[in-house]
Amino acid sequence: MSQLDRFRYHTAEDPQARGAHLGPAEVRALEGTETPDGFEAFNSPESAARFYLEEKLVQEDAPGLRAAVREDRPEKVPDLALRGTRHQAGTGTTLVRFEQTRKEIPVFGAEALVEVDEDNQLVSMDCRLGEVTDVGSVPELTGTEALERVKEATGSTVTAEEMPPPSLAYVSRDDRWHLAWHLRGVPAQLPETRRGGLRGHGLGRSPRDDFPLTGYLVDASSGEILQSYGMTPTAAVPTRLEGADEIDVRHRFRGSRQDGSYLLHDRWRDIATYDLGFADLAQTRLPATAIGSAQADFGAAHRAGISAHVNAERVESFYRDELYRDGIDDADMALVSTVNCVYLQDGPGPEWVNAVWWNGRMWYGQMSDGTRLVSLARHLDIIAHELTHGVIEHSCDLVYQDQSGALNESLADTMGVIIANWYQAPDRDDVRTWSWELGAGLGSGELPLRDMSDPSRTGDPAHMRDYLVTRRDNGGVHTNSNIHNKAMHHLLTSADEAGNPVLQVGEWALLIYLALVRLLKQSGFADMRQALRDVTQTYLAGSEAARTATLAAVDDAYRRVGIG
Repeated sequence: MSQLDRFRYHTAEDPQARGAHLGPAEVRALEGTETPDGFEAFNSPESAARFYLEEKLVQEDAPGLRAAVREDRPEKVPDLALRGTRHQAGTGTTLVRFEQTRKEIPVFGAEALVEVDEDNQLVSMDCRLGEVTDVGSVPELTGTEALERVKEATGSTVTAEEMPPPSLAYVSRDDRWHLAWHLRGVPAQLPETRRGGLRGHGLGRSPRDDFPLTGYLVDASSGEILQSYGMTPTAAVPTRLEGADEIDVRHRFRGSRQDGSYLLHDRWRDIATYDLGFADLAQTRLPATAIGSAQADFGAAHRAGISAHVNAERVESFYRDELYRDGIDDADMALVSTVNCVYLQDGPGPEWVNAVWWNGRMWYGQMSDGTRLVSLARHLDIIAHELTHGVIEHSCDLVYQDQSGALNESLADTMGVIIANWYQAPDRDDVRTWSWELGAGLGSGELPLRDMSDPSRTGDPAHMRDYLVTRRDNGGVHTNSNIHNKAMHHLLTSADEAGNPVLQVGEWALLIYLALVRLLKQSGFADMRQALRDVTQTYLAGSEAARTATLAAVDDAYRRVGIG
């Protein structure tokens, strides 16, 4: 059981605030204190966030919340370390994210998120904080010894030199605090957490299955493994090129020219596509250059590469143009795709029925259609799903375990379906024309991998009463995700009494994204519901009717799947 206390606040839900954002004087007035003479305006969103946190948390009785406000130091909430700030173009606000520490050691899962407007006035805050007691700060085991305990439990042969350096963390378990070594990116799982008979994402084996990056928290005194969790699977002038994809559709797209060759490398947006030539992706380096052609018209000679390149460009463009995100990591990272891959642990090839985000890149296998090999890069929904894992990894970094892991998978499914229909539906604005299947024909019996409109088609739950409790597949993340998928289907298809959409799909996509990036690491389904309510309060602050209808649609979508 966690010893973290929760605190949430939104000005739109505070009757004293009357829906207005609050400056320092207004916050202090609400808390019954006065702003001191000579108080100067904040010089950054961080300084504003620290001020508001102290003012709000000092009024709370919960020990974890009060612990963040220390009276022995003059700084505002000194044990909250800044993790980063993110400007939200959709709402015009800035999110300031902090991590709680004690004696400069992070407290696992303890965070504070503060939202301020362009004038550094308070909009909202969301905190999980703890009072760390009865535990020291000096480890009895070394980080290397902690890794040895994990190796013994998993059968891994990884060495300390191959791993990121371990760090100390405080973690709450069984109603008490532990000092633990935090090991990240271990390519091995505990036997009881492996997928076993569960279907996972529904495709063939991939390196993310056989080298599943896992985080471990190991007691720094006893060596007990306290917790494990999955770690998700992250300008030049362009030249216009063209060619046919895997389904014989011709596209125009951006690339570059180098040494007389035309390359699938858009240097403007840093999108590049390579061909591995059916080599093992786990053992083969990328070629020196992207896929090339002597002519700007690639014809039908590189169908797989063109499918991957065009679809990666579509996903990147949707995130950039519709959701105001600068690439997968929101910092203009290169988007690299590799086609014609095999993975020898899954079979000798040339078939490898998979597409996976791994090691910060996209890798595509292929399957036979009876006459030729067809790349899985043809599936825009799968690509958008996998790249959304990268977006999650570089924003809220949802812990890939149990309900937060299922939420991770569901949000990847949701964005996958939204982006695919944005480009492929007969009418992107009419959800009645949409396909709600993810990975059509890739599941058993030619079913899809998942169906957001009817999870029962693939034998998955659609309501919390059927939530699967298991240690397999990181707590059934690919199974339980379908409950939240069904809630997202209700949301995206919501209509008023006259049958008109509550919001256009582009606005729903933006709200879902804005809610996604404000989640905490261990957020669950109900937290996503609340995050949607919070961003709705801000995004639709100027329209009471639209705000009321949207909040009602959010509540109804989650209520119908048993999420209160």
